[in-house]
Amino acid sequence: MKERTKNALAIAATLVLLCLSTATAQTITGTIVGTVSDETGSVLPGVEVTVQNQDTGISRTVVSDDEGSYRAQSLPLGPYEVRAELAGFQTTVRSGFGLTVGQQAVVDLTLRVGEIT
Repeated sequence: MKERTKNALAIAATLVLLCLSTATAQTITGTIVGTVSDETGSVLPGVEVTVQNQDTGISRTVVSDDEGSYRAQSLPLGPYEVRAELAGFQTTVRSGFGLTVGQQAVVDLTLRVGEIT
């Protein structure tokens, strides 16, 4: 009888672990990544990049690193707009793309030098 109980507990524990691993493997969010550069191709650190879900209006702002890279992760699914802003440059906006389950959308941005006054 003890052997049956041990086997039943081992099977139950295995099933629980399988269910947990399956649940954590399912991703219901996505990520937007990219590089921000100027018209010459030089990367731009310190750029404020705002990603906004067009269905919900919820937005998140991240800042590009020393290599011009940015990452906005764990984003709800849906259509997005990406806006990049840096003093001395014109604001750049990209839209018309959707984020799907587990997707890592690459949205590279190029900023043009702003008007000289």
